[in-house]
Amino acid sequence: MKHISQKYGNYEFVFDRVNVILGANGAGKSTFLQELKTQIPSLLPGTKAVYIEGGRTITIKDVLQLDHTNVAQYDRLESALAAYEGKRVSSLASRVFDALVVLEKKGIQLKSTHSDDVESWVEGGQKTEYPKRKQPPLDRLFELFNEIFPQIILSFSNDARRLSAIKNGSSYGPSQLSDGEKQVFSILADLIELDDSHKIVIADEPELNLHPELAERLWTLIENEFPQKLFIYATHSINFALRENVEKIYILSSDSENITEFKNFEDLDRSEFSAFLGGLPGILSTNKVVVTEGHEKSFDSIFYRWILGDNSIEIYPGGGCTDVVGIVSKNGMWDKISSSITLIGIIDADYRNDVYLNSFNDNSLSILELHEAESFLCLPEILVSIADRIGSQENTITKEFISEKIFSTLETQKLSIAAKRLFSQAKISLGVSLQRKILSGIDTQEALIEHLKSASESEIQKAVEAVGQDVLEEQLINEIKYIDKALSNKDIIQALKLLPGKELLNQLAPKAGCRNSTDIMRSLRRNFKPEDFTPTKQLKVLLERGINS
Repeated sequence: MKHISQKYGNYEFVFDRVNVILGANGAGKSTFLQELKTQIPSLLPGTKAVYIEGGRTITIKDVLQLDHTNVAQYDRLESALAAYEGKRVSSLASRVFDALVVLEKKGIQLKSTHSDDVESWVEGGQKTEYPKRKQPPLDRLFELFNEIFPQIILSFSNDARRLSAIKNGSSYGPSQLSDGEKQVFSILADLIELDDSHKIVIADEPELNLHPELAERLWTLIENEFPQKLFIYATHSINFALRENVEKIYILSSDSENITEFKNFEDLDRSEFSAFLGGLPGILSTNKVVVTEGHEKSFDSIFYRWILGDNSIEIYPGGGCTDVVGIVSKNGMWDKISSSITLIGIIDADYRNDVYLNSFNDNSLSILELHEAESFLCLPEILVSIADRIGSQENTITKEFISEKIFSTLETQKLSIAAKRLFSQAKISLGVSLQRKILSGIDTQEALIEHLKSASESEIQKAVEAVGQDVLEEQLINEIKYIDKALSNKDIIQALKLLPGKELLNQLAPKAGCRNSTDIMRSLRRNFKPEDFTPTKQLKVLLERGINS
């Protein structure tokens, strides 16, 4: 099915059998589904769509009670179906009762039809196979529900018109099911009897109120039950989008030029694809993105949001240093991102040496002046300011105390830090290869062996020159001297460049009246601005320069 969307600048969406629309809040997923829903009759004449919205509170009645207020509407199958069909493109919560009444009456009709078939079979002399009775729709509903929740058995009493659930020997009505169980029950009841005219299922946030694995299991089961139906989902869930049945994904943005389409997932690296999609909804909701190390709930994410203080700039924690560099360079799948989006990266200094750090001159990638983000909160002026603002310590922490703690820790860890800085440098890539020109001139096995031997010796020599014993010993001595210089000069900035900040900050936090580094960060964000301290102000300027260049 094809749909040209007016909302997205006449962008043409081409849908396969199972499709997912991804996008951040504000990207217009729900509005797009509403637009699509109204266009179905013209896109596919004679076709009906079923619309389901997730996450709504659903009330399920234990008894399918008919009284003088509704008997005319629900007493006959035809009238019940008409009432039900009128609600198929509105709220699921508004039509659960209708769905159950229709399923019950279809079951009664099946029973009556089967009785007529048996009577005809008897009158015909029982010459053919005994007529089989089709499974009643309510029984099929209960069976599928039990596949999702094996511990719950559902049943329906025709005489009392009462629904019951049994779990661990206890019996209760479906009104007492959990919200997630009610959601599953209602969706199954609504979809179990889709006829040929209902060819499209549109679901807005189908995973709401459901555990991620439960949502995946439910909708995969439904898709497998109806292989001829077309499914279109709008969701925030990356895992839901990456299910095996999904054939196409659209990433929405408020800008139609930034809509991204994916299909043929078997040709993609799943880990790269998952990481890529994980950031896209947020990234495509803006045109300025700062890619950091860490993950969404990590210290880095909170720290950089405080540094920039601008909600129009998306902070995307991309993982490790290599991940950040790859994203900013738009390597691999990241080249799918529109060129109108500004991506800059910031990575930790970590144990890298000055030669490596100085090799970055591109505004799109910056390296922290200190070891890592937590190191900034170890700066004496920042930590003392936080402690003074909290005011919970009997003995006020001083800049001198913090400085002494920093230098004593650096002295204690000197050899370990020198070794780790050495290890970060002592990494080389080796590989025996021959130029095409040389290969084309080789015509004997002996000649090929000689060339390979020469290439191998060259690689061995490269390794000796880079990580040979004498080389490593000299580099280690230089690293120790480098650390000693920071100690003798009492250089706080240089010391915090060398020392890991996470461990140090967790040691210093209690001295300032906080439990850990997260509490320190919360207090900093609540009471101070980056401009209040020179190092954080400089970092803010650096990032703003990159994002606005």
